[in-house]
Amino acid sequence: MARAIEPDSETRHRTVPLKDSITRIPGYPRKLVIFKLPASSYWWVRYYAENHVFKRTTKTEIKRDAMEAAKRFYDDVNFRMRGGKLEGIPMTENVAKVITFTKVKDMLMQSEAAKLERTQLSKITYDNMQMRYDKHISPFFEQKDIRSINYKLLDEFLQKLSSVEPKLSVSTLSAYMGLTRKVLQHAARHSYIDHIPEFPKVGVEDKPRGWFNVGEYKAITRAAKKLAGKKIEWRAHSVEGERSYFCEAGKAIDPKHRVIKRIQMTKDLADLIVFMVNSYVRPTDIRNMQHKHIEVVERHGWKYLRLTLPPSKGHSYPIVSMPWAVKVYERIWKRQTKEFGRAPQPDDHVFLPMAASRDFAMKLLAKQFEIVLEITNLKLSIINEPRTLYSLRHSCIMYRLLFGSGIDTLTLARNARTSPEMIDRFYAAPLQGEMNVEMLQSKRRPRPWELQQG
Repeated sequence: MARAIEPDSETRHRTVPLKDSITRIPGYPRKLVIFKLPASSYWWVRYYAENHVFKRTTKTEIKRDAMEAAKRFYDDVNFRMRGGKLEGIPMTENVAKVITFTKVKDMLMQSEAAKLERTQLSKITYDNMQMRYDKHISPFFEQKDIRSINYKLLDEFLQKLSSVEPKLSVSTLSAYMGLTRKVLQHAARHSYIDHIPEFPKVGVEDKPRGWFNVGEYKAITRAAKKLAGKKIEWRAHSVEGERSYFCEAGKAIDPKHRVIKRIQMTKDLADLIVFMVNSYVRPTDIRNMQHKHIEVVERHGWKYLRLTLPPSKGHSYPIVSMPWAVKVYERIWKRQTKEFGRAPQPDDHVFLPMAASRDFAMKLLAKQFEIVLEITNLKLSIINEPRTLYSLRHSCIMYRLLFGSGIDTLTLARNARTSPEMIDRFYAAPLQGEMNVEMLQSKRRPRPWELQQG
């Protein structure tokens, strides 16, 4: 009779639990233990019941998570025994296996990358998510069991974020906690956890962007038109520390001041300013806008652009522009026809179509806009609100609130691809009673029966 070949001593040694690592679970039977093997860096769980030895890897190197996994394993084995299913637990149902935060986060980012491919998510948003996960979220949660994350751990994370230097704003803290919640929501959708734990409250800090009143809007438009085609130098000089300024080429305060960069101003900037103030669009819409997204409409005496743009911020409604946007678009069409020697094609981008990439196009427009704001001394509002390209959209919505006749917030919000709540919290924040005094002091016409009584 052939004799069974026994494993050699070295193989047997690598699968024998390390004696010093064997740990019992407090409050549970002594036959439930976790341990480590020479052959693995993970903790394993073992439970002896009804003449059977049940053993599984927890897939975690964190002892605390392994102990929690052992408790789940114990409950599952006993549940199966009560149901008469004692013949082993299929490996596909390893309840002792720890699902780490990092694993679920990676799954989430794969899902977000697919949205990026479908243009349901902008690259800037995706990159910001990845940056925030890499910077603070992943280093804190890392290999923690997704099932072990509770209010206490989330509060510890919030306290750690709050101690970061330089201090993070309330809105940034809220963004970090929101991204953490997103991972737990993804875990719940994949049935890794039964419920999402309660989150500590961060609070809300609304920071409306600055906008331009009519006089300021005219000033930046004039400046952009005047600078179009000129080369601007960004120079630095040392007076009480290094400072920088913009000037036209050859018009430096001192020729010895160091040139940091030279920027070519374009006609696109002046058109962009007027277009955004008359079309409700976001800078991200400008980035993706192609001629195929724009239709000139004449209807019942009204002339406007119908902008059927890719979805942004979860909204996909077409946008109806103001009349001036039509004039700007027609000017762009004529200029590009002259420059290209042909009419613009449907897939051509409306602003800076010849830029190497859309990211570069937006950086160039943003830098040109910064130059205009610097030269006109309008980088900050009178209450020190910073101004960016987004301020042009803010101005567009504010002008409708100030000068529109009987427009309701819902219609305005739908057309601007936002919500009435966001209009009230951010865009309409600077709106004061005195700005619409004629509306506040207006009188309705007397009703017919009131005239008869008189």
